[in-house]
Amino acid sequence: MSGKVSVDERRRLVAESLRVGNPGNNARDLAGHVDPRAESQIELAVDEIQPYEHNPRRATNAKFDDIKESIRTSGLRSPLTVTRRPGESHFIVEAGGNTRLLALRQLWAETRDPRFRKLVVLFRPWRSESHVLTAHLIENEQRGEMTFWDKACGIVALKSRLEAEQGRTLTLRPLEDALHALGLAVNTATLGLHLFATERLRTLGEAVADLSGLDVKTMQPRLNALKRYAQTRSSISEDDLYAQVFEPVFRRIAQQYPHTGTFSVAATCEACEVGLAHHLGEPVESLRLALRSKGERESQADPSTPVARSSADGADVDELLTRARRFADAVGISGVIQPDPQSPAGLRIATLTDGDAEDPARHRTWCLLAALLGQLEPKAASSNAPEPAFLQWLVDPDDPSSTAFWELLACARRSGGLRRQPGTAGEAASTSEAA
Repeated sequence: MSGKVSVDERRRLVAESLRVGNPGNNARDLAGHVDPRAESQIELAVDEIQPYEHNPRRATNAKFDDIKESIRTSGLRSPLTVTRRPGESHFIVEAGGNTRLLALRQLWAETRDPRFRKLVVLFRPWRSESHVLTAHLIENEQRGEMTFWDKACGIVALKSRLEAEQGRTLTLRPLEDALHALGLAVNTATLGLHLFATERLRTLGEAVADLSGLDVKTMQPRLNALKRYAQTRSSISEDDLYAQVFEPVFRRIAQQYPHTGTFSVAATCEACEVGLAHHLGEPVESLRLALRSKGERESQADPSTPVARSSADGADVDELLTRARRFADAVGISGVIQPDPQSPAGLRIATLTDGDAEDPARHRTWCLLAALLGQLEPKAASSNAPEPAFLQWLVDPDDPSSTAFWELLACARRSGGLRRQPGTAGEAASTSEAA
């Protein structure tokens, strides 16, 4: 046999030698090929990628038009991360990016511009359904784009997936440990709220866009007290109580919400009291008196039960942090709100910069937040900042006059606001908008 090497073989050997020590082209088309076993960059047609159908954030991104226009003018600045389920032909978004994908698909359909037809993405090998759902939960949580209801539904869905994959039922403590292992810091108190909300308040959660964790935490003990009262008066089960008494109330409020745009925990619980009294055939005043008397007896029998909370738990901290940042962001100082597990409220407020402190709207907002959190030093207060005692009264859940005042404020907002002297509130709003 001749020892000569053919020309084609020599070309192959030269090509192989040139690739030694140099990385290959990672951007490749996977169509018709086995998915790589390691994280890789690949090029895909936009039609080959589908949004993640179980994305926990269900509301449309309010900034969609801005994101779409940014991609139109500047392209996709950060690559999408995708994965593919075994046996499926299409890829799915693996860790956030559904909004950007939708914008790309629309741009390709509208313009047929080649820039939007293909894109380089980061491919990650398939791990599990729970992994993908967790990745989307974390991404949405980091962006602050989820409502309480979306997060509750996402966590409960993740619980079901973990139970299916592990072949066991997860109670609160094991569930908390499993979520922590996945990178989700959710405590048992918040998990309990999520489970209660998705099991018992689904009608409200699906309809009331601004239903909060604090709303659910306030409603749960009041509904539980009504449940105990009902079961001392009749043989009604918890399921029947919700189906026959509470659910009609929830449906009525859900139908009214699109027209009013407001939700009141107090009004909801009071309507449930009326519904239960009617179901039992007794005056609602008698029911409320019995509930108050029972609550007072329980407080006297257990003096260790605190009248007011001295610190916020996980659910309160999440809600306080979100709403405090929203309030501060309205005047451009959201950066002063920081989580702080050591403080009674679970968060702290940082000092304003000199420039922000000179702005009246920003300084007033800062003083309100600091006073509310019990962190306002007298020398830092402005002349128009409320007294800390006033704010403490305003947020006291056990003070009936405070509750009545909140109901008055909600009513005033529904009716278009109280009559104002020209130039007062308008000036404040202009200052806020200018900031």
